[in-house]
Amino acid sequence: MTNENPASRFAAMLEVRARKLGEWRERRVAAGSEVFQPQAENVPVFILTAGLVKLYYPVANGEEWTKSYIADHGVFGPTSIEAPIMQFGARAIEDCCLGTMRLTWLAGQLGEDAALVGALGQFQAWLFERKRQREEDLLCRAAEERYLAFVEGETALTARLEQQEIAAYLRVTPVALSRIRRRLKQQGRLSAGASSP
Repeated sequence: MTNENPASRFAAMLEVRARKLGEWRERRVAAGSEVFQPQAENVPVFILTAGLVKLYYPVANGEEWTKSYIADHGVFGPTSIEAPIMQFGARAIEDCCLGTMRLTWLAGQLGEDAALVGALGQFQAWLFERKRQREEDLLCRAAEERYLAFVEGETALTARLEQQEIAAYLRVTPVALSRIRRRLKQQGRLSAGASSP
């Protein structure tokens, strides 16, 4: 587990405990289907064990803002018992295998297990840094720079996403992304393999 990111490590610890204690509930979600919708209540904690999930926020004009993607192994869902309504939604981009557990069960486990609390702390710090970087990218980087950073930092994810998904994540139109990719390729700043998801 030494090469895993803190999200995968925390998810793995939760999965082991939930399975051992009979809390784990298996769920499969087909590509394109909602895992849960924004404003859903009583959503369990999800652990993705295979597939690709998009977390997104709805906006007033009916569009979506991509929050993040979770690929192959990670944890998502509610973060507080006091805030039971989800502000964001989750959609399967690929067929997904998930496990669920109750948030109240997780809270009880955190009260009993210092190692789990430590893993949660590492996960939260990792998540905070990813959110900080995403905010900085959207506010301070040009679209070309955001795309290059995404391709370099998320190589495996780039290959799995369609152009419209990448464009939405970067907050540009698919046409603008196509132009950015063409321009970067002409400038020699983007390899042929990196330019085609």
